[in-house]
Amino acid sequence: MKVIGLTGGAGSGKSTVADIIVKNFKVYAIYTDEIARRQMQKGGASYDGVVKEFGEDILLENKEIDRKKLAMIVFADEKKLLRLNELTHPQVLIEVHATIERLREEGNYQAVLVETALLKEAGYVSFCDEIWYVYASEEERRERLKTTRGYSDAKIDDLFSKQKKDAEFREYCTNIIYNEKGNTKENIIKQISKLL
Repeated sequence: MKVIGLTGGAGSGKSTVADIIVKNFKVYAIYTDEIARRQMQKGGASYDGVVKEFGEDILLENKEIDRKKLAMIVFADEKKLLRLNELTHPQVLIEVHATIERLREEGNYQAVLVETALLKEAGYVSFCDEIWYVYASEEERRERLKTTRGYSDAKIDDLFSKQKKDAEFREYCTNIIYNEKGNTKENIIKQISKLL
């Protein structure tokens, strides 16, 4: 069973591409953002460490972490963002490894996708057989983030300044999936068929 890292910048359509792959091929997708979100819930693997590090001020009345408040803290301070990543990434990685091992034993899939924005930074590259980079132009990504997430230009500028550029993704990817305007679902399925 092949392990494929799926990455790309914000608004490139990673999740959309992952969805298309899962629905049309014998491929299982692991979404690292979903794991991280679940692990930060009360009783989750990252919860205690995050609360200890950032204080009880980040908690809502029900003692769950206020993700918006935490995001405002870490995105305003690079050191705090790095610290949050240090607390959460290793926990996510443990679950990703365990899921891959379980899927290998079950033997029902031809590949597993690990969908994440921080593929290289979080240590996923070391165990991926291939790295697929979902590409869309910066203009296209900007338009999507405005339309689907309601982001302002200033927020998008800030987000883009903190993410890898196209050339950096291309340096370590093994394949590129083009997901630009006018690219149909059928076209993406064709690209995936060739890669698989």
